[in-house]
Amino acid sequence: MKIFTPLSAICLLSVPLVSHAQLSNAQEKDPYASIYDHVIQQNADNAVQYCVDLQTSLESKSSDVRHQAFVQLAEGWGRVQASYILGDYDMNAMDYPLMVDYFHSGNENIHESIERLVGRDSKPSTALYKNSYKTMGAIDSVMFSGEWSERRKEFAEVMVANVCKRFTQISEGYKANRDAFLFDVDRGLSLVVNAEIEHIYKTRDWRIAQVSGLTKANLGETKPEHQQYPYSEASWAFIGGILETNKQLLGEDQQPNVATIAYEKHGKEGIHAVQVALASSLEAYKNTPVDHNFNLNDMIPIFQGLLDVQKAFYRHLVSQIGVSANLIDADGD
Repeated sequence: MKIFTPLSAICLLSVPLVSHAQLSNAQEKDPYASIYDHVIQQNADNAVQYCVDLQTSLESKSSDVRHQAFVQLAEGWGRVQASYILGDYDMNAMDYPLMVDYFHSGNENIHESIERLVGRDSKPSTALYKNSYKTMGAIDSVMFSGEWSERRKEFAEVMVANVCKRFTQISEGYKANRDAFLFDVDRGLSLVVNAEIEHIYKTRDWRIAQVSGLTKANLGETKPEHQQYPYSEASWAFIGGILETNKQLLGEDQQPNVATIAYEKHGKEGIHAVQVALASSLEAYKNTPVDHNFNLNDMIPIFQGLLDVQKAFYRHLVSQIGVSANLIDADGD
């Protein structure tokens, strides 16, 4: 047994104790903890609250209140998806995004299916037997494509409850896997950066180019009806959520974040290139006319900005900070 002498006690007492405030400040300065706590976890927590707000709004007689609640959730969902990495730590979580939003998946016309089910007599809980019938796209359809009614409200309640359940699972999943992320920060950084690149690409291609007629397959053919949320027109808010999360992760004034890590890894040139391209994208987004309706000419600046962000990641940043990027559409050319 180790015996503590008076001298031992004096030595122990002389060791400065670390206060909770000091520990908190130390964590605040850790860019990896900051990324996880203030971006990934916080955005997931916010989405849970926004979903609860949407549930509450279903009781409102005001269409504006219901619409604002859905738009807020769409923007919050964009923030969550922009840096979604939970599936890499929990296999069950790999499919959560698909359970939240079926956009760009499968060939079924969800709107037609929902309208058909609303017109029948079956209970919503029975009628909505497919996961795709209880997603953000289905909520957009049932809440905003027709006159609000008790029947549509009942359907919306089932759908929103399902989405809220998924957001809660995402939030709780991140809480459970924080230590795993911080145990291997290089892996964590790689996952975050690849998530950014993936959703910058998908936003540019799926949510803008394919809707506004900027792909080789549909050049010049604007099809706003193909946007993510055509009935609420909350698609633009979702795109804003993607951009804002990238700003949280990369912005000079948002540190400690990926920019902080880039400077530590001598990636000043790379982070600067990405920051310039992202700033251009955000400016183009904010300067887009409110009534753009995904008009081709209005979408070109934001499309180009996102393309430049993707190129800056591939050509400059990833190699400088030691990340292996998953190639998506080559480098955007």
